[in-house]
Amino acid sequence: MKRFLASAFILAASFCTAGLQAQTRELRVAVPFNFVVGSKQLPPGNYRLTPEPDDVIVIQDRDRPLGVLVKLGIGNGHQFDGPSRLVFHKYGEYYFLSEIRSPSIAMNGQIPRSKLEKQVKAQTQQAALEQETVLIAGN
Repeated sequence: MKRFLASAFILAASFCTAGLQAQTRELRVAVPFNFVVGSKQLPPGNYRLTPEPDDVIVIQDRDRPLGVLVKLGIGNGHQFDGPSRLVFHKYGEYYFLSEIRSPSIAMNGQIPRSKLEKQVKAQTQQAALEQETVLIAGN
């Protein structure tokens, strides 16, 4: 009986450990400005990025019921060394999420430009404003 209880305890502990490991497969970032992902504008906040199958990333606000799914494009799966970070393109007052780089959870790739980003970029070029790149570190 003791052997059975010990085996059951070890099995239960391994399930708990596997659950904890699954929960840590995320990137957490604090974004201090409004930003656009695809066609959705998100407010400043604390975000959790979680990889899903088929190069899909779930971006969720940790404090509010906001979120968006995005499919990574060019560059996903390529090795990236360095700290985790998000890369944004800035046109005037608009910030567009452009890249996700996180070696710890294998999220490395570019986000395809949305129609909105292409329109804003064209307007910015006509107004002779330059595109800026903004980096946000993740943990």
